[in-house]
Amino acid sequence: MSGYFITFEGGEACGKSTQVKMLKEYLGTLKNKDDFLFVREPGGTPLTDEIRRLLLNYEIDKPLPMTELLLFCASRVEDVYKQILPALKNGKVVIADRFYDSTIAYQGMARGIMSSEDILSLTKKIIGNLVPNLTFYLKISPEEAFKRKSKMGEMDRIEKEGLEFHKQVQKGYDFISNIEKERFYVLDATKKPEEIFAEIIKVLKEKIPNYFKN
Repeated sequence: MSGYFITFEGGEACGKSTQVKMLKEYLGTLKNKDDFLFVREPGGTPLTDEIRRLLLNYEIDKPLPMTELLLFCASRVEDVYKQILPALKNGKVVIADRFYDSTIAYQGMARGIMSSEDILSLTKKIIGNLVPNLTFYLKISPEEAFKRKSKMGEMDRIEKEGLEFHKQVQKGYDFISNIEKERFYVLDATKKPEEIFAEIIKVLKEKIPNYFKN
């Protein structure tokens, strides 16, 4: 594998998707813009987009916790083998809006479906030893996140979970980022988006300078 794998993680309303969008627009101005592939989890293919719809917006027959976990895993298998690995083998930089750290934080720590260790074991069984080279963790307190969410309007099924749920999500992210410090870069998500983005670009230019061709 000769490419570079970057993931963005964080709880609800942390500004993660905003940063991914800003990065996509920025990298789109480079001469080698085709060296970058953006993916999101779940979603990105017709099948995984349908899984996303079921997971986030299906109110008629809400999935059981274990069903939720396995649907996320199913989507991840599709993404990894159809999008991520082929791109990495071709030397591309893959940038993912969420990956298995989200499953550890949400379905592991917050829902308590299975332990973090068991989720990692399951992950290895279904996608092998693929681990992000770099993970940006946008950290914000659940209380601040709820203030932001109250201004957002309509929310999906997971965003509607209560404050205690999202406190557990943060505990999950803090747990992973502490035991895997070598790949995690923690960002203060309370800063202005432009300040956070400048920090992200600085880190990327240090980590993968050869990919920044103006």
